[in-house]
Amino acid sequence: MIKFINVYKKFKEECIPLNNVDLSIAKGQVVVVCGPSGAGKSTLLRVIPRLEAIDRGEIIIDGLSVTNSRANLAKVRSEIGMVFQQFNLFPHKTAIQNIMLAPMKVRGLTRKQANKKAMALLERVGLVHKAGNYPSQLSGGEQQRIAIARSLAMEPGIMLFDEPTSALDPELIQEVLDVMISLAREGGMTMIVVSHEIGFAKKVADRVLFMDNGVILEDGSPHEVLISPKHQRARDFMSNVLHVRDDLREENATFLN
Repeated sequence: MIKFINVYKKFKEECIPLNNVDLSIAKGQVVVVCGPSGAGKSTLLRVIPRLEAIDRGEIIIDGLSVTNSRANLAKVRSEIGMVFQQFNLFPHKTAIQNIMLAPMKVRGLTRKQANKKAMALLERVGLVHKAGNYPSQLSGGEQQRIAIARSLAMEPGIMLFDEPTSALDPELIQEVLDVMISLAREGGMTMIVVSHEIGFAKKVADRVLFMDNGVILEDGSPHEVLISPKHQRARDFMSNVLHVRDDLREENATFLN
């Protein structure tokens, strides 16, 4: 479904987020990408729909080279849903209007058809009762669930999630993860998720990638990468992530007692 061939991307001399990356992701796979800040995780996602251009190499999606200058980018992007750290909802449109817009403009649905689809998606993310609310009237978790519904409205074959819970308060994270877990378990959709949510990766990922300095150092099952990584850099990172979570649990237990 998605293939990276020797993909290289440089922002400036000391910043190379993708350093000759080779990667193949099969249709329907759920892949979680983790690693330290600046490792190249978000860039890995952004070059797929060519939100960022690469300096050399090739990216192939469903048999089509998107790095070819003659590629129909509008068509490629219409098949890819992307959910960012920030929600990027139109502030002057209600939740349902945000979801209806792209199917009407791009897919040519009538208002009635788009409304029916949007209501079904609102039900899917548990927000039918918020259909008429504007983004400013929604919590961060609700806005992110609307953003997911908006992407799903285009019926994409690929969904990209760029740290979708990083901007949320801790108490709102699980409601977004629950929607993503549901999507992953339904199967059929290719999902690439940049996240440090270890529990999510353990539950639903087919593969976990660990990146550092623009290179994929680990690529394997959740157990192989999260529990027993081969590379020392990955072992250090996973140890620190799990240690932070253990500390938080201890702090919470102490506070509650």
